[in-house]
Amino acid sequence: MFLVLISTCPLLCIIVWFLFLRIKKQSIEHAMDLTDSFTWEDLPTRDADTGHLTAAGWIPLTMKFSVRVAIAGLCFHMVQSTIRMVKNHETVLAAWYPFDWTVSPFYELVNISQVTIFKT
Repeated sequence: MFLVLISTCPLLCIIVWFLFLRIKKQSIEHAMDLTDSFTWEDLPTRDADTGHLTAAGWIPLTMKFSVRVAIAGLCFHMVQSTIRMVKNHETVLAAWYPFDWTVSPFYELVNISQVTIFKT
């Protein structure tokens, strides 16, 4: 009984979601139409009275900051992973191989293959 209840719960959630979309279709379409009426580039970036940044002015700064934070996080992760791999003699991904990958040429080839497969 419990397994039947668990298996029907996702189906019930999907049915409720589709019913909500069907009932609120006009409201959702109206909200989508309102987004076509303006773009952030048309809005002023500074307040005329105070000179402070508006929400439209914060968007380019936030985009620059978020890209730099993502790049810094990826660089830190790559350096940390490289140090861990060299220090502990580990691979990028935990995997089983039918050969001894801990010896020198195979260890480097396994890491290179895992990195290239992991990037694609």
